[in-house]
Amino acid sequence: MKVRFIPVALLSTAVLLGLFSGQQSAQASYNSVFNQEAAYAKAENKDITTTTDRRLNSFKSVYLGQNKAGKVRNVSYTTYASKQGTKFSSYANHWVNVRTLKNGTVYVYTDKTTHGNYLVAYHALAKRQGVTLKLGSQKVRVGYSRHQIISIKAPKHTLKVSLTTGKTTWDRQVITSKRNRTFKGSVPHTGSVKTRLVKDAKRYLGVPYRYAGRNPFGGLDCATFVNQVYLDVTHKDIGGMTGVQQQLGKHVAVKHANTGDLLFWQRRGEAYTYHVAMAIGHGQLIEEAGQNVHISKIKTRQPQFAIHMH
Repeated sequence: MKVRFIPVALLSTAVLLGLFSGQQSAQASYNSVFNQEAAYAKAENKDITTTTDRRLNSFKSVYLGQNKAGKVRNVSYTTYASKQGTKFSSYANHWVNVRTLKNGTVYVYTDKTTHGNYLVAYHALAKRQGVTLKLGSQKVRVGYSRHQIISIKAPKHTLKVSLTTGKTTWDRQVITSKRNRTFKGSVPHTGSVKTRLVKDAKRYLGVPYRYAGRNPFGGLDCATFVNQVYLDVTHKDIGGMTGVQQQLGKHVAVKHANTGDLLFWQRRGEAYTYHVAMAIGHGQLIEEAGQNVHISKIKTRQPQFAIHMH
């Protein structure tokens, strides 16, 4: 019996050690990607004032985030499974996103997550260089020219966007504002800022949760959702990560939150928050969490603190 028992015990110990080692490796991988994301978030320009979606063809569009001078800070090349018109009809199935930082760094990532439903793989782009990525079942080549032009080469098509002027071409054809698309109605322009924030946020009800998504046509996450609402209504870029947004103002008790204020969740002992939502009055909040954007009761969700936004 002992002869048989010893190898089994050793085997069990080896399995446990293997599992523990695997868990440590997975956690290290998660932390590495998260730290890279946090560094990018802190280095963002945060000066986008307008966002625009332009139809490229029946199954593709591009979503641009530009500052007041017209410089492009975000490019989202988006693909759809069903035909698209000039108005919203269905959500995208895949996207590739390109962003710029204050130091001139340009990086790219796709909608494919690396740790369950969270985190994505980031790739820095040097001028005159590119990277090939999987967009669903297809491959796309993303390049960055010395003239600061982003090129996204998909099968049979090429999208080019100038980061300095916003000029956009699709297979050498200039794509103008005539191709602009609307998302579930227009941004509200009447009423107080608080009223408009609530009305605008509700336009996004049902938008699917997509980690690091920067395009409501393709999905958003908790932080990019509230950022999109503030961009729409106030033309203020509040950043796309909770760790940045939690520094926007003084932390106050949730009971003192006003309509339009941000609500945060934070684990005890950790420096950064992991979730954000917006208070909409009457004891309710609106959030991008779980499957999609929805309304919840503040009492049920129990955020840890709030920040006054106006």
